[in-house]
Amino acid sequence: MIKYQSIAKSLISNTETIRIIDLGEHGFADSFFTKHSISEASQTAPLICRLDDYSGLVQVENLTSAEDRYNYVDYAYTSSNSQVSKDHWFELINSVNDRKALRSLKILEIGSNDGFLLEIAKSYTKKLVGIDASDYMTNLANNSGINTIKGVFGDSPDLMEVLKTQYYNFDLIFANNVVNHSNNPIKFISDVANLLSRDGIFVFEVPYWLETIKSYRFDQIYHEHVTYFTIESAEFLLNLCGLYMNDVQVVKYHGGSLRIYASRNQSSSREKIDLLKIEKTFKLKEKFTYVNYSIKIAKIKDDFLNKLDKSNFKCVFGIGAAAKANTFLTYYGFNEKKMKFILDSSPFKQGKITPVTKIPIVPDDFIKTLKEGTGIVLAWNLNMSLKKKLINLNDRIEFIDTFGEVD
Repeated sequence: MIKYQSIAKSLISNTETIRIIDLGEHGFADSFFTKHSISEASQTAPLICRLDDYSGLVQVENLTSAEDRYNYVDYAYTSSNSQVSKDHWFELINSVNDRKALRSLKILEIGSNDGFLLEIAKSYTKKLVGIDASDYMTNLANNSGINTIKGVFGDSPDLMEVLKTQYYNFDLIFANNVVNHSNNPIKFISDVANLLSRDGIFVFEVPYWLETIKSYRFDQIYHEHVTYFTIESAEFLLNLCGLYMNDVQVVKYHGGSLRIYASRNQSSSREKIDLLKIEKTFKLKEKFTYVNYSIKIAKIKDDFLNKLDKSNFKCVFGIGAAAKANTFLTYYGFNEKKMKFILDSSPFKQGKITPVTKIPIVPDDFIKTLKEGTGIVLAWNLNMSLKKKLINLNDRIEFIDTFGEVD
């Protein structure tokens, strides 16, 4: 059993929250295990979401330890794990540079992972430092020449002391898909504010909760994602800590993410105002929205499994051992009998098994050995690029997506 602490009050408003979604027992979605670690791979905790209907924040009910999430086994996600990811980070750097010239700026990246984003930024400035919670990723980044400090940002007084003493402040702070990983979002954003220079900019991305609801892609929910943000709840948190949301964009990464620009400046963009109006029409602070959502995803699951059982698919396998894949596989009750293996291009995942479902992960080239087969596209945010790559390796296979459509 994974250790956890159950919380009923909001992590940002301290008001009582409402239970809205229950996906059952799940392991850590971003932890992959060797075949000799069956007992560790079997460990789970209840994956339940609660709604703060005051601020609009959604959060997990059961708070796990950051150290367990990122260091119980070697953390396997890398920010350079696909060409789609690499293109996204190049676009981000270029976009930020158009707003505020990066040349000679002092830059901090929180949750810097393997250091790929900072490697891009090196073409503009050498004053760079990364922070990451994973021992493995910290070592990987340092070995590639990116100055990286091991630590859980927002949860380590020693880390803040090092940053303030050695760097004082930063002109630009990045935090991509990491604010939503924090067990203490108020401390996280307060520490960001404390490290920003007077005219500094904080740029961060988080999966957009509205997109998760609109698309019924519940697999964006997992233990590592402690909080789930709307524009309204993100603005509430920033304002609480003395920062202001100057602009926001909805980008395609991770199936739909918010890219937020914040600073001490109280200016606001037209796009933010327009997006807030759209957001309110979806009634994301109403409990009945999630009653309907839960019914819908349960029906999608039943329809998918019934179709799979009745179809004559040969050698069903998975495509993409993403964290979201593990939420999907566990909720749907897959195992090695129902899914023979999962293809993945990451050497950090190959040769390992998935948490709970214990499905082996193999290199993409393994598909060349198949005379026939049906691949379920688990990393659906990379759908087209994955299909194109695999068809070039073996044109005898067919695909089925996680909503059951075959092509």
